[in-house]
Amino acid sequence: MKPILIAGSLIVNFALIAYSIAIITEQRKKILSKKVFMFLTIGVTFDIIATTCMILGSSKGPFTLHGLVGYSSLLGMLIDCILIWKLKNKNGFDTPVPQNVHLFSRYAYIWWIVAYVTGALIVAFR
Repeated sequence: MKPILIAGSLIVNFALIAYSIAIITEQRKKILSKKVFMFLTIGVTFDIIATTCMILGSSKGPFTLHGLVGYSSLLGMLIDCILIWKLKNKNGFDTPVPQNVHLFSRYAYIWWIVAYVTGALIVAFR
């Protein structure tokens, strides 16, 4: 495996950890805390870096089925992060998360997990 793909695989695991901490905390408490904000922002950053590494290291090009699932899941998490940033800028920390943002976060995270698992399965069956 190419070093850039190994780096991307490692970094995407950091994104998984950061996203999981952010989303699970938000889903349980329904509050925008500094912890949720920080880990979601870190997760998106790691995800962008990992996706870039995987695109650069892929021999199949950027437009594969897994690639499209991955890009759409990254987009979902990026939108979620933007919504959280807007909420933070408008109301600050320790504010309730509106129901529509709360549900969007859940579905975006689930879709991201689908992309993560399909990527792991692709690597496992090579």
